[in-house]
Amino acid sequence: MTRRLGVVIGVTAALLVVLISCSAIGYTVKQTNLANQRTAALALLETQSGVEQIRFTQEGSVGGSGTWAVNAVIAIEGREYQEILGVRKWSVGGEPMPTVEPSATPAAVTVIYSDGTSEVLK
Repeated sequence: MTRRLGVVIGVTAALLVVLISCSAIGYTVKQTNLANQRTAALALLETQSGVEQIRFTQEGSVGGSGTWAVNAVIAIEGREYQEILGVRKWSVGGEPMPTVEPSATPAAVTVIYSDGTSEVLK
């Protein structure tokens, strides 16, 4: 009886440690992913004018190219463009976006992240 109780306590403790570890790792991965999405948005805004909104449609990941990338919908002049954004090169692929003359004052751009949070970048 005592041995069985010891095994049950040991297994329970091990499961608790695993659950806590996975939760902490998941939180870190999510925060890194959101930071990468923000970096990708800023990279896009440095080279593409006329952007009204950036909406990330899923969490990013490292694909076959070995670099992190994420799917996003980019709104320019009322039209939406499906793009794949990266942190080093803003456009990894997607639809051709229009050339828009840069304005003297950059507009505020709403960025909607994959977790549903949003912010306005200027």
